Amino acid sequence: MDSSSIPDCVDKWVNNIHEQNVHHEKESIANSGPHLGMHFESEAVAYEFYNDYSKRIGFGIRREYGNKSRIDGVLTSRRFTCFKEGARVVDKRRQPTAESRAETRTGCTARMVISLDRKIGKY
Repeated sequence: MDSSSIPDCVDKWVNNIHEQNVHHEKESIANSGPHLGMHFESEAVAYEFYNDYSKRIGFGIRREYGNKSRIDGVLTSRRFTCFKEGARVVDKRRQPTAESRAETRTGCTARMVISLDRKIGKY
């Protein structure tokens, strides 16, 4: 083996290790569950993360509420909940019919709340 090919081999080896680590890191983040201290670039990224997580676990989610700053209109917090959270509001004025929809809300308590850290600009 000549000495000029050693740096190429080392470079390929180092790049391969780096690619494996980056790939593993992305997989471990994507496959992890929500936990305190996570950071998201935007509300949409947080929603995508929680939606992917909830699909793996076996439930769907919805955006329950969001708070916006009165000063600049920026979303400061958001709660994502299981789509079965809560109870349907019943309109007592309506008569039950044969076509009434089945109850889908079960009071599920699964949720994830994000809040904006203005110092770092992330949720």
